[in-house]
Amino acid sequence: MSDRPFVVGRPHFGRFTRTPEENARALAEARDALTTAVAADPTESGAPDLLDATVDLAEALTVAGHENEAITLAGPAVQLARDAGRTESLGWALLALATAEHYAGLAAESEPHFEEALEVARTGADRELEHYALHHLGRFLVDEGRTDDALEAFTAALAIREQLGEPRAASTRAALEALLRSRR
Repeated sequence: MSDRPFVVGRPHFGRFTRTPEENARALAEARDALTTAVAADPTESGAPDLLDATVDLAEALTVAGHENEAITLAGPAVQLARDAGRTESLGWALLALATAEHYAGLAAESEPHFEEALEVARTGADRELEHYALHHLGRFLVDEGRTDDALEAFTAALAIREQLGEPRAASTRAALEALLRSRR
């Protein structure tokens, strides 16, 4: 697993990638988890959650480069989470949808979804969702040529990641360094 290099001006600034073998394994695991959730009795304690399994598969599809398929899953997941009042799931579904839309070239659709995911995270004091949403929003903003806004997003993501001791702080730090180098 790796991030693409953080190079300003190239598409998909620092996009997270996997090898084909890792993608195949991640997709198989996510599809198996969704199949298990579909077959489970939701009234049983500890049953796998169908909505969360759907969002996990959408995320795996996006990482594997299947953004349109991810959008097909994540869009209805957002609506289901809204309808069910599942705020935490809503935030993650919005982030999965926004990220897939971003990499599918649907900037006008993705930005409001990134912003709403961030709002859901902040309203619910979900620091994990917040740092992910900020980092992904930063990538999107770089790809849109809005580097000042991206710097703000990455700076906020880094502060949270460092506060939480999150190992992904190194990736955010690398994004910030690349942005600052591009301004010299």
